[in-house]
Amino acid sequence: MKTNKILCLFLGLSLLGFSSCEDELNIRSEASLDATTTLSTEDVDKLLTAVYNRMMEPSSYAYFNIMTTEIMSDNYRPIKFQWFQVQNLYEHNVPADDILLSYGYFGYFRAIERIHTVMRVPSASTAQIAMARYCRALSYLRLYDSFERVPLVDENYDNKPIAPSSKEDVLDFIVKDLEFAMANSPAFNAKNAEVSQCTPTQEAAKALLARVYRIQGDLPSAGALAEELITSGKFSLAVNPSEYRGETIMRFAGNKGEENGSWGWIMSPQAATWNCFAAADELVALVKGDDTRASLFRYNTEHGAYFSTKYTTDDDSDLLVSRIAEMYLISAEAGNANRLTEFQSVRKSALALDQERRLELSFEWVRWQDMKLAGETYVLPYPQRAVDSNHLLKN
Repeated sequence: MKTNKILCLFLGLSLLGFSSCEDELNIRSEASLDATTTLSTEDVDKLLTAVYNRMMEPSSYAYFNIMTTEIMSDNYRPIKFQWFQVQNLYEHNVPADDILLSYGYFGYFRAIERIHTVMRVPSASTAQIAMARYCRALSYLRLYDSFERVPLVDENYDNKPIAPSSKEDVLDFIVKDLEFAMANSPAFNAKNAEVSQCTPTQEAAKALLARVYRIQGDLPSAGALAEELITSGKFSLAVNPSEYRGETIMRFAGNKGEENGSWGWIMSPQAATWNCFAAADELVALVKGDDTRASLFRYNTEHGAYFSTKYTTDDDSDLLVSRIAEMYLISAEAGNANRLTEFQSVRKSALALDQERRLELSFEWVRWQDMKLAGETYVLPYPQRAVDSNHLLKN
């Protein structure tokens, strides 16, 4: 898998274009289905599966699209930069003509295009539309994390140039999608959690909305949603944090056959001759005494570094979106001090709340947003290709 992607990137760079690797991204998600006609429930579900696939793989370089904000944050210790584009991310020095930048930006908008395909199906149920809107909210949250101000398009978009919206409007758009998803998605089925946690549910929307409310500074609303999830009885903190499936509210499932979850491999010594990241020393130093999260890190003598063991290394890592642990920390931040006490009793820790967030949620794609809330100002530029094709988009 890695060999093919390296070759593809080389060709794209050498030609100063995108055609070498972009063709596969133009495959229509509906395949032979006509989304403008009445489709069966099963056929609409197939379209939703295509959406979920795109959420896992926004582009040919999905692993770096997923990892972008974590690479920009302070949780990684680089072992090797095989590609200078990855080093640019780490050093906050990404030029507008960076090829990985372009793949990520357009990849998430292609995910949104697939979502709109589902939403335009005349026979799509309210629940199916709600699940699609959850995915649109998550796609826009990923774009917001990297670019903040982005064009907002809905299912009626007419393909004309559109100006980027304000940060506030982007977040409000995400909130509306999540409110709809929270009200209309299927409920989480705790008796079949392994399946239920792999598709958008009311609880998944509630958890993501709690995160967005926190970003907006609305801690009372964030805390209230977090409390609803904690008291639902559907999720619980694991005694062993390595066994976090029972904590998981939402994840997209990795698949070894499709090799669609490579971030675990990149965060392991196995990738040491390629692009490879260990855990930052400052992050590992937060594990003190009997903290149970010590099980999530493994020391490698060859590289003199700790590596995260949160994900598998067989290119089939799940894409974690929400866990109940985050809800405990949000509730604590909103003023429910007993939730921090309960959380720390299970984890056997005594860190400050912001340190608990950094350690507990490391490598789950939220650290960059925490850094921005604390004052980080770096924002990725728009890809030059996007600027060239949309005169209303300017760096």
